[in-house]
Amino acid sequence: MQNTKGLALEVRLSAYIDGEVSDVERRELEHLVNSDDEARLLLEMLKAGNNFGNSAFEEFLHDPVPLSLVRQIKQGPGAVQRNDRIAPAQPRNNRLKLWPRALAASLVLLLVGGSTGFIIGKASNDPLLPAAAVAAPTWLDDIADYHRIYARQDKHLVEVPATEENAIRSWLAESVGVGFQVPDLETEGLTFQGARLLVAAGKPVAQLMYKSGEGEIVAICFLKSKPGSSDSAPVESIRDDLAMISWQKAGASYVVVGSSAKANLQKLAERVAGLIG
Repeated sequence: MQNTKGLALEVRLSAYIDGEVSDVERRELEHLVNSDDEARLLLEMLKAGNNFGNSAFEEFLHDPVPLSLVRQIKQGPGAVQRNDRIAPAQPRNNRLKLWPRALAASLVLLLVGGSTGFIIGKASNDPLLPAAAVAAPTWLDDIADYHRIYARQDKHLVEVPATEENAIRSWLAESVGVGFQVPDLETEGLTFQGARLLVAAGKPVAQLMYKSGEGEIVAICFLKSKPGSSDSAPVESIRDDLAMISWQKAGASYVVVGSSAKANLQKLAERVAGLIG
């Protein structure tokens, strides 16, 4: 059984579909799916992707293989090609349709599987955008997905509460490889709630969670930058309902995440940049 805690939700749900999680994780994921609409939709999309791939593969296995291909595999280049097939003769119109379908199935095998079904599901929303042209998600895309899930958790907003601030600093600094201070944002109307350890773009990411008096959640996330990365000023990007202010500083990448309706997020990010490290 795999231990998928701390990994992206699509990875955890893929392992759940394959029966590769422990009973404890299975119950945890089932509770999450039952209580969270986005998690339930993600599970349905992953299942649809798997079913599509399995169906295409099953059809591909039943297609006859050209004898010329078998000869080429056995004899290498130079083998005489013929149109014989290892199968009873079929009507010409069926043979013409055979290999386009097989080709499509083989492409599906490359694209579908585990969390890839989710990517295909999202790409299908735009009929003009082929799945192969979908750009790989950045660490900011992963952070946005995490924020939408965890910002809704009242009892499980963080892994380690704010009362253990010293433990948080040593734990995350060691895990992420970035030294930092927990910014005091009380003057900005935000109270530190605690922290989580995430994985984004295959790298460990620290997440510090804050809550306003109105219950709005703002997160500060950071990870170690690639060697040679230069410092940069804060830049805003929008992910649907979320605004993200990201920057590079002293070998680390940072982002402040909050509602796109939050007017002073840029100012908040500038304050965080001066306090965090």
